[in-house]
Amino acid sequence: MQPEQLATGIYAVIPPTRELPGAQNRSWNSNSAFIVTDDGVLVVDTGSPTEIGEALKTAIAGVTNQPVRWILNTHAHGDHWLGNAAFEESVENIYATQTVINQIKSQGENWVSNFKRMTDGATGNSRIIPPDTAIDSRRELQLGNKQIVLFPSGNSHSPGDLLLWLPDDRVLISGDVIYSDRMPSTNNSNLQQWITLLQELEQLQPQTVIPGHGRVTNVHGIEQLHALLTALWQAVEEGYNANLATYETVPLARVRLADFAGTYPGMDEKLPRDVPRVYLQVEAATF
Repeated sequence: MQPEQLATGIYAVIPPTRELPGAQNRSWNSNSAFIVTDDGVLVVDTGSPTEIGEALKTAIAGVTNQPVRWILNTHAHGDHWLGNAAFEESVENIYATQTVINQIKSQGENWVSNFKRMTDGATGNSRIIPPDTAIDSRRELQLGNKQIVLFPSGNSHSPGDLLLWLPDDRVLISGDVIYSDRMPSTNNSNLQQWITLLQELEQLQPQTVIPGHGRVTNVHGIEQLHALLTALWQAVEEGYNANLATYETVPLARVRLADFAGTYPGMDEKLPRDVPRVYLQVEAATF
């Protein structure tokens, strides 16, 4: 792991792959970030499995001798939190929304089993260390010399998403609310709310955005994702209004999103899974 410094005390750790967890990448496919303060380190998303968390801990130790005192789990998908156990000895608070805390407690073992299956056993048996501090509304924290703003997404990408904003540095750490160069997963989303949230994030005018997957970006990455998700909604809405079945709407969506395919690899594999979920949301929006 090679931490990339983006501002004073703010680092991103970006994996070399954008693929789904597999034997080759040993489930390291999601981004992590950490913030070094004068009173300790905050880690945003610890990866998966525990082995990845241990590697992240080593990478942080190469930057600072400050202990990891805080963790933020942006959402409940296992590739973003199964590394928590690596930091158990030093961490004081693990932040997440209550929805995410409940999901990790109830679904954690399923994530362990799924990743073992997807990686042919490479990820082993990660211990589940759930978050312990619920953040369910906008909250400003002073962690050492850093002002941190945490705020929920309104269940945009998935139930209970939480984002982090550093106003002094104009850095947004988004979790999977932002994908910069990989087709986002929308099958667990509230797509209309997600589109609305992206408009609000554009107003922040961040200089730097650390996404959940993909390269570090800026406000342009938010605008680009906004355009993609808007086009996806419109394509599914077109299929619904034409009385197409969900499976018939998938090729229509491919045509309508063709201009985005080069920027967002993985579209072909995700659309058949995600279009039926969006279709139900389009249907509900008509009533």
